[in-house]
Amino acid sequence: IIPKSYLIFLYISFSDNFSLEFYFIGKFIKEYLKLAELKPKYIVINVLSAFFYKGFSLLLPLIASLIIKYLTLNDAKMTYSFLIIFLILYNLALYVNYKIYGFNVNYCYDKMTKKILNKLIGVDNNFTRYISKGRIMNSINSDIIDIGDMNDEISELLMGFIQIIAVLVIVACYNIYLSLILIAFSITYIIIRNKADRKLNYYHYKVQVQDDKYSTLLTQITSGLQEIKTFNMLPKLLQKLKNIQNIFCKYYSTKRHYCTVRDNDVKLINYVFRYFLYICLIYLMAKGKADVSVLVLMTSYHEYLINYIDSFISSTSTIREVNTAVNRVNDILEYNSHNVKVGNLDTKDIYGMLEFKDVSLKIKNKEVLHNINLKVDHNEVLAIVGEAGSGKTMLLNLILRLFEPTSGKILLDNTNIFDFSNDTYSSLISIVNQKPFIFNMSIRKNLDFVDKDIKNQIEACKKAGINDFIETLPDGYNTILRENGSNISGGQKQMISIARTILSKSEVILLDDITTSLDPDTAKLVPKLINELKKDHTIIMVTKKPDLMRMADRIVVCDNGNISAVGTHKQLLEQSELYRMLESRKSPSRIGVFDND
Repeated sequence: IIPKSYLIFLYISFSDNFSLEFYFIGKFIKEYLKLAELKPKYIVINVLSAFFYKGFSLLLPLIASLIIKYLTLNDAKMTYSFLIIFLILYNLALYVNYKIYGFNVNYCYDKMTKKILNKLIGVDNNFTRYISKGRIMNSINSDIIDIGDMNDEISELLMGFIQIIAVLVIVACYNIYLSLILIAFSITYIIIRNKADRKLNYYHYKVQVQDDKYSTLLTQITSGLQEIKTFNMLPKLLQKLKNIQNIFCKYYSTKRHYCTVRDNDVKLINYVFRYFLYICLIYLMAKGKADVSVLVLMTSYHEYLINYIDSFISSTSTIREVNTAVNRVNDILEYNSHNVKVGNLDTKDIYGMLEFKDVSLKIKNKEVLHNINLKVDHNEVLAIVGEAGSGKTMLLNLILRLFEPTSGKILLDNTNIFDFSNDTYSSLISIVNQKPFIFNMSIRKNLDFVDKDIKNQIEACKKAGINDFIETLPDGYNTILRENGSNISGGQKQMISIARTILSKSEVILLDDITTSLDPDTAKLVPKLINELKKDHTIIMVTKKPDLMRMADRIVVCDNGNISAVGTHKQLLEQSELYRMLESRKSPSRIGVFDND
C-alpha cells in the first residue's frame, strides 16, 4: 500500500528531526527539575493521574464502538456498565490531576520568586550591566509563571507520545493496512508541523529580546521623565522606541507566518488523508471486511490521532518556548556576583569616626582612587567636591562597602568596616541619594520600614522639614504615594527620604548631592537640617552647592582620583585654585535648569 522508498524517506526524515529533539527535551527536563525543585512524589502523582485520565480518554472510541455493538445486541447491562465505569474513573483521575497541577504551580512559583528576590538582594553593582531591568521584570512577571506550568506540560508530552503509539497499536489490531497508512500520515504530519514549530520558537525568542529592550528603555524613560522633558530628549527616545518596535514587528510578523503554517497549512494534509481513509473504509465495508463499529472506531481514532499529534507537538513547542524562560531565570540565578567579603562583628557601640588609610581602588585595571588618606571625626560635617569623574562618589561607595579597596583600609572607630556583619553595618551607615526611591504605598508605610513608632515618624519629618506639608494633605500620613512618589514634587520626595534616614538612627549619614532634585526654596532648608543632624551624626556629603560647601566643617577637593586639598572654606579659597573654580561656578538652579548639575 505504501511504497518502500517513501517509508525509507519517512524513516530518515523522522530520525533526523527527532534525534536532536529528544536530546533537547531530556536536557530541558533536567534543567527544569533542578530549577523548580519540585518534590518527586508530586511529580509522580501528576504523571500517574495524567496517565489514567488520558488512558481513559484514549479508550473512548473503543468504548463507543463496544456500546454500539451491545446496543445492537440489546444488551443494556453491558452498555451501562461500560459507560458508568468510564465516567467515574475518568473524572476521578482528571480531578486528581487538576489538584496536583494547581499545587505544583503554586509551589514552583513561590520557590522561584524567593530564589530571584534573594539573588537580587545579594548582587553587585555590575548586575544590571549584564541583565537589563526590563528582562528582570519580565522574568518575575511572566517567565516563572510559564515555568510553573511545565510539570503538567511534561506529563502531557509523555502521555501524548504514549497515546499516539497506543492508537497505532489499536488500529493495527483491527487492520494492519490501515495502521500502515496511519503511521505514514503521522510521521509526515509531525515532520512538517514540527519544522514550523521550531521556526516559530526561534522567532518567539527574537520577539522576547526586543520586548526586553522596549521594557528597559520604557522603564528608563518613566524614571527620568523630568530630565527628559527639560533637555528635550523625548523625540530621540521616541524614535529609539520606534526602531525597537519596527524590529519587534518584523520578527512578530515572521512568527505569525509560521504560526499560520502550523495551524492552517498543515491541516490540508489532514483533509487529504481523511478523504483517503473514508475511501478505504467504504471499500472494506463493500467487501464485507468491516462493519459500522469499525467505521466509528477508525474515524474516531483518526480524529484522536490528529489531536494527540497536535497536543504532542504543542507540548514540545511550549517546552522550547519555556526553555527560553528557564535560561533567562538561570542567567539571573547563576550570575556570579563579585561581592566583598564581610565579617560577623555585631555591635551598636559605635562613636562614628571614619578613617581612610592609604586607600587605592582599581576597577577593570583602571585606578579610580589613589592613596587616599582622610579622617572624619564624629559630629563633623565633611563636604566632598570635585569635577565629574574625580572620584567623590566612589568614596561614598567604598564607605557603603559596595567595593573593597585594592589596597589600604577603611576604619570605623578603629575597626575595619569589612569586619562588621551586614545587618550591623547597614544600621550604622545610611545614605540619601540624588534620586531617592519611594514605594507605591502610604507615607506612613514608607516610614514603617525603618521605625513603626508614629511619634518618632512625626519627629523625624519635623526635623526634615516635611511634616507641615504632610499635614496639609487630605489623608495626612496615610496619603498613598504613586509609583516612585510621582504625585509629590522631587523636593518633597527627597525630604521624606531624609526623614526615613533620620529614623534609621545611623551614626554616619551620607548625602549624595541631595539638592539636585530640590527647588530653590526647599534647598534653603538643607543647611539648617544638616546642622540639626550634626548634633548626633557624622555627616559626609557630596555636593556642588556653594552654600553647603561654606557651611561644612571641612572640605575635601577630589581631582582625578586623588585628594588635592583638605581644609575649611576660607583655607581652600586661599590654597586651592580648583576649589575656587568649583565654589564660584554658577549654579544651574539659578538659571532655571536643574540644581547643581
